[in-house]
Amino acid sequence: MVVRIFLALVGAFHLANGLAMLAFPGAWAAAVVHFGAPDHLHFHFIADIAMAFLVSGAGMLLGARKGSANAGWAACGAAWPALHALLHLKEWMLGGVPAATRDAVSEGIGVILIGALGVLLAWFRYREGDA
Repeated sequence: MVVRIFLALVGAFHLANGLAMLAFPGAWAAAVVHFGAPDHLHFHFIADIAMAFLVSGAGMLLGARKGSANAGWAACGAAWPALHALLHLKEWMLGGVPAATRDAVSEGIGVILIGALGVLLAWFRYREGDA
């Protein structure tokens, strides 16, 4: 039950992030990637990524439902954030941790830790079965 609750919370986080990216792409870009005035290409790219977060969030929320058959949804929902986290880890290994503390914390918690947490929760979800 606890795993399903945390899975739903992480799913809601990804869903909210995707919705914020679609609804407020300029504000999202300024806050997260520090684009002062994104152009059409950036808005398109932000919307593309938002769709991935929406699908991930929905998958995790579906995976949080009772019934062992729903565990597969959790794994599918965790896939994109996990791959995204690996990309950021690669950048940290090759280029170093971001110099700005705010960016390091944002990426470390909001991308890497949350991505790893999703995988861990999906794995626990498979193991707990119908709980």
